[in-house]
Amino acid sequence: TYDWATATLKDNTANTTATVLAQTCAASSGWTAVSSALTAGHSYTLTLTSHDDNYAGDATYTLFDDVAVS
Repeated sequence: TYDWATATLKDNTANTTATVLAQTCAASSGWTAVSSALTAGHSYTLTLTSHDDNYAGDATYTLFDDVAVS
């Protein structure tokens, strides 16, 4: 399974979940921009995940920046 990051957006009102950032592991390739449409009046949960395979030779970290709702 290696190391990866992902992001999901759950619409708590409609009880649906969208993967807004598929599992990715991109070293030194710059930022990945994602966006998703929201429905006014709905409640949302954004889950940001950084997965580490616990292999001692490759420390893992993920940077998420400029997260916004508009």
